[in-house]
Amino acid sequence: FITPEHPLKGAGGRKLTRPTGQAIFQLFQYVNVVLLELPDGRIQRSLDRSLTPEQRRILQGLGLDESIYV
Repeated sequence: FITPEHPLKGAGGRKLTRPTGQAIFQLFQYVNVVLLELPDGRIQRSLDRSLTPEQRRILQGLGLDESIYV
């Protein structure tokens, strides 16, 4: 997952081999979920943009994917 050979790229391009919880949360700080009301009244959730490769990598390490947001 996260090793010295494959560090995470943190804020400001820093290489993170042992990221803190705060550093990981910072990577997800700007993930926005958009709620759309459909004509039939249902609500559809979607992300306002694709997740970054680093965000996907963290979710994969947790056994999750971006569907947790929608």
